[in-house]
Amino acid sequence: MMAQSRTGSAALGIVVVIVAIVGLLAIFSIRIVGAGQVGVIHTFGKVDLSPRPSGLLFKLPWASMETMNVRTQQFTMSSASEDVGALAGGTVNTLTSEGLTVGVDLTVLFRLDFVTAPTVFRDLGPQYQSVVLLPAIRGAIRDVVAQYSAEDLYTVARATVGDLILSNLIRDLEARGIVAEQVLLRDITLPPQIRQAIELKLAAEQSIQERAFRVEEAEQEANRRRAEAEGQRDAQALINETLTPEFLQFQYIESLSNMDSGNIIYVPISPGSGLPVFLDAGQNSIATAP
Repeated sequence: MMAQSRTGSAALGIVVVIVAIVGLLAIFSIRIVGAGQVGVIHTFGKVDLSPRPSGLLFKLPWASMETMNVRTQQFTMSSASEDVGALAGGTVNTLTSEGLTVGVDLTVLFRLDFVTAPTVFRDLGPQYQSVVLLPAIRGAIRDVVAQYSAEDLYTVARATVGDLILSNLIRDLEARGIVAEQVLLRDITLPPQIRQAIELKLAAEQSIQERAFRVEEAEQEANRRRAEAEGQRDAQALINETLTPEFLQFQYIESLSNMDSGNIIYVPISPGSGLPVFLDAGQNSIATAP
């Protein structure tokens, strides 16, 4: 009986050991990759270049795993206190085409490419933003701003500058496994005296355009009145051409035939012709009533 008891205790101890070993293996072999992340496996310094998707992950107990964010992130270059964070840098001061110093504040939306995440981890490390992204943003800003004058940056070139910076970032970061999605140009700061000079120039140009508009409006009104006067003159001339003696006599006879018998109209008569004065006047003979 004692031998059987010892045998049972030994078997139970073996089972406990096996369960403990299995438990330890499970603890070191099972990992969870969160939503919006990619798992990167590396063993004794060698990186597995196959990215692991979100979900439950089984690996060798002696292998290590790192997770990296593949969601859209933002990197802000600004000196404003509310914009200072983990992924942020200061305002980029750079030169315009005429050699003036301007400050550029912007935000870059980017994400890590899922497929190339293991390569980024191997070549750049988890802090790839400060290694590659920040220098790329500064370089793109300086390359683009140097193509424009301060006045253009202040007026017409803001949208174009953002688009060109994005194009440069896409070109420079694509080979690194980083996808640049959008550039939001927040502010371009000019020296106060330069900004004041540009504003004065713009105000002067606006005043000139306003005066030119008023002159054009006055010319159009003068042309309208001239055309109206010419139309009235032509209409009067046409009326004078149609008022012949025969037409006036016809109108007079028509008016007599349409009169009621009880109505009497006194019409001045020309002694020389016996016609109403207005008919005789049409025949170049001026008369007065008797």
